[in-house]
Order: sequence, then structure tokens, then C-alpha cells
Amino acid sequence: MAGKKISELDELLYENIVNDDLITLVDSSETVPSNINKKITIEQFNDFLRNKSSVFPISFQESFIETKAYGLTVNGATGQERPISNTVSNKTVNLADVSTLKFDQYGRVWDLTTESQVNNVLVASGTAAGFFKGHIDSQETAGPGVYDKENTPSNNVLGGYFNKDTYYYPTDKYATLINYSDGTSNNKFWDHLFSVNYLSYDTTTVDINYSYSDSDTTYQPQPGNANIIIDWKNSSIRGTGSFPYYNSTVGAINFPVVWQENAIPTGNNIFTGLIQGATNKICVPKILINGSGRQITGLPIYTIISEANTITNQSIAVNVVITST
Repeated sequence: MAGKKISELDELLYENIVNDDLITLVDSSETVPSNINKKITIEQFNDFLRNKSSVFPISFQESFIETKAYGLTVNGATGQERPISNTVSNKTVNLADVSTLKFDQYGRVWDLTTESQVNNVLVASGTAAGFFKGHIDSQETAGPGVYDKENTPSNNVLGGYFNKDTYYYPTDKYATLINYSDGTSNNKFWDHLFSVNYLSYDTTTVDINYSYSDSDTTYQPQPGNANIIIDWKNSSIRGTGSFPYYNSTVGAINFPVVWQENAIPTGNNIFTGLIQGATNKICVPKILINGSGRQITGLPIYTIISEANTITNQSIAVNVVITST
């Protein structure tokens, strides 16, 4: 039977095509004219296009061409997949605003974080003992009742800061439990404030306001404050503050303090403020930083030394705002 022209052939619908169906090709390398027409199955032709030609230069694996991110590590679990985030899907983003980019195992961006998203603010408010840090026998009463308060060099260096072991209730009246903006509330020690690490941030600023909240009316110090800037990225710290003092002879005095820019070494560090004229009046304010852990372990507070040369353990109202970017 005479062959038909291509235009005269019956149509083969795509849903009826199977791998064993044949198509013809002209073999350009064939030297015998009568043998230039060759047959090939659909399966063989697909294999050529996928694996041996440059028509499709990407893998046809499902995990490559689907719009998901593959091979992720999420919360310690490896081999995870996630949808492409709406932060990058069909979005135009200013590169100056990008803080981090996240890539899947094929090198595709699947999520990003902008500077505005990485701001973290923790607010804390409560009272703090101005000197004593340590064990309290009863957390239902003021304390401690007895402590070593002589103004010796070894005691003096323990003043001027509060930390995770600082109790909220040092004297009989006006103590306030410690509350936080993240929902943590009614704490008796300041451990939550100092449990945070800042490994995910470049910069942390600390703003503190102090006011007298003690029942001993022989003291009437003015409010004080401190502002601290910690550059985690470049391992440096600087700050300033105003720290109050009071006695019956000179009245209320505030001492200005500055922390000149210092490098933050690894491990635990104590940064003492530069202060003048405050000897035997207040303990030198201090900032405690763990450099390798990017953790604040102590913040400055005013610790008044009495006219009898003893270190007071007054109740001080403390309001702290810590902002990290």
C-alpha cells in the first residue's frame, strides 16, 4: 500500500503515547543513503533529551523543579522541606534591608530576614538589692538579715552591679516582683534577664533607669540612669550613666560615669566605669560580659557606702530596656 504524506496521517493524542511507540529520525552520520532513516522509541528519545542533550540543562527530579525548598536543617532536624517563603516569592527586596538569606541544598533562596524583622526588645521592671547577691534563706521575707557589709576591697568589688543572683526584696517595704515584656512575671531573682544570649544579633543597647525604693528615709538619692552599647559584631562595648549618692551632710549627688570603648575578649569580663570623686561614696559601677557566649552577665546599679563606711543593700527600682538588632 502506498505510503501517506505526514499531513495525511491520523493524529496520535498525547494521552495515548506510550514509551514503546516509535518515531523516525534522519541519521546525519549515516553514509549509506538508503539507511539514513532510523527509528527510536519514545523512551529512548526522552532519555536522550534529559541526560545527553543540552535542551534541558537542569535536573528533572521532582525536588528540583517543584517550588519547595529541599535539604534544610530546621531546629536540628536535617533533610527538611518547606514551601518557598512569601518574603521572597514574587517580591522585590531592597538589598540594603536584608539581614540574612536562607538557601536550600540546590542553592536557591527560599527565605530572608530583613533588618526590621531582627529587632528584639526585652523590657524588665522590678526592684533589686543594691549590693547582696546570693542565697536567701526565706524568699517570703526581706533578706538577707545579716551579710558582710564592711567596705573592704573584696566586698567593694562585689558592689556596683546586679546579676542573676540579685534578690528583689532586700528591705522591709516597697519591694516589687520582677516582670518582663515577654510574659515572664513575678520573679524574685533577676535570672531571666541574664539568661539571654545574643548570638543572633550584631548590636545590643541597654537603657536603665534607677530610683530609690527603700523604707530607710535617712537616704533620699535622686534617680539615676545608664546607657550601654554593645557591638557584638566587632566585639566592643561603651556606655555612660549617672549614679546617685546621698548622705545627711552633703545631700543628694549624682556621679557621671563613662565606659570608654573597650574590646570584649572571649570568656567572662568585668568592665568598670570611669568615675571621679566617688571613693567611699558608691561602689564603682560595672558591666559584666561573656564575650564568647555573647551574654550579659551583670549590669550596673548604684551601691551607696554609708557614712559609717559600710556597704548598704538598699531596695532600688530598676527599669531596663534591652534592644538587639
